[in-house]
Amino acid sequence: MNPRHLSLCFVFASLSLLQTAKAQEWSRFRGKDGAGIGNLNGLRNQYAESDYAWSVKLEGIGHSSPVLWGEKLFLTIADADGSNRRIECYDSATGQKKWAWSEKVEQHNLHNFNNFASSTPVVDADRVYAVWGSGKRTEAVAVDHEGKLIWQRDWPEFTSDHGFGASPILSDGVLILHTDSVEKRKSLVMGLDPATGESLWELERATPGTEEKHLTAYSTPVSMTVEGKEIVVVLQTNDGWKGLDPKTGAVLWGFDGEYNQRSVGSIAPGRGVVFATFGSGGQGRQATALKPKASGDPEVLYSLGLSDGLGYVPTPLFYEDRLYLWGDGGILSCLDAKTGKGIYKERIGGNFFGSPIAVNGKLLCVSREGQLVIVEAGDTFKLLGSSTLSAGTSSTPAVANNRLFIRTDTTLICIAGS
Repeated sequence: MNPRHLSLCFVFASLSLLQTAKAQEWSRFRGKDGAGIGNLNGLRNQYAESDYAWSVKLEGIGHSSPVLWGEKLFLTIADADGSNRRIECYDSATGQKKWAWSEKVEQHNLHNFNNFASSTPVVDADRVYAVWGSGKRTEAVAVDHEGKLIWQRDWPEFTSDHGFGASPILSDGVLILHTDSVEKRKSLVMGLDPATGESLWELERATPGTEEKHLTAYSTPVSMTVEGKEIVVVLQTNDGWKGLDPKTGAVLWGFDGEYNQRSVGSIAPGRGVVFATFGSGGQGRQATALKPKASGDPEVLYSLGLSDGLGYVPTPLFYEDRLYLWGDGGILSCLDAKTGKGIYKERIGGNFFGSPIAVNGKLLCVSREGQLVIVEAGDTFKLLGSSTLSAGTSSTPAVANNRLFIRTDTTLICIAGS
């Protein structure tokens, strides 16, 4: 082969690797590793509708976030009357809907703020995976990138008091999910074969006879590499934290924490640390930062309480050397990530269920009233801009392929970078 052909092969191989990397930018809730950090060149501080690359009206409701693989964007959505639920696929460059896979929903009890499309799917090169409640059971489904059903499983009598909320993740080639049964008073963390849905392992979590609200976990797990070993970190009020081997479900470590509040906001990873809040009534009241080990007890870095500005539903955010807590009631707290010491606490206003993300030195979050708020990252609070969207949202934005995707209560919006 001559040098020119070798050069062309290298270029094509590099482009292929780049495309694969892009495809994995935002494949799960809060993107790569669940960290909530993305890249978008030329992000402005304010946007009007005329600035959107595209927007499409959504025919239904949902709180789940968009996930992407290559140029395909996937979303779960439910009919407003709760009769059907869909996984939909869009062309992320144009907003054109490519297909929708649908099934009927057996309705069950929901919190007033919940709906039948709250859990964010996870996607890999072959399939899209969704987990949700239907009737008195938990369901997991896998469809391929063309919308064909590959497998479907359910766990009877597994439904919580407020409906489903936690999102599935992939770790070391295993699909990880958890579900809880108020009726059976039983909680499971499970590892499935993504290709077949077959159970590889199941771990029952401790469910002592405490209040029912502490039985159910709504937080999404995270996967992280610790001392060269991939581990999955899960969390539940009754059982505290656990570090698991994703291949076998073996418990590598645990931390009780003696929590007495509900786990709703998901686990935030960063700098080799995991952090999560517990709360009630729209406020975070307990929180812990742990430094996991591959085995043995994790190091407790710090614990926080009600006066520290904890959120309840929004997931915290590690970015650079700081920990950001975006409260449900519109108060943003910035802390030192190493020590948990407060740096500032400022009122932004509004109400938030979606989680903040970091993009090129800026923090973004969208309120339930429909304000896209952008704040400068750093030790000094600086509100950069606030843009009014057509509707509110409880969803977390996604960033991939140099584009920002926002799911509101009525619309899917794309904002392109420069």
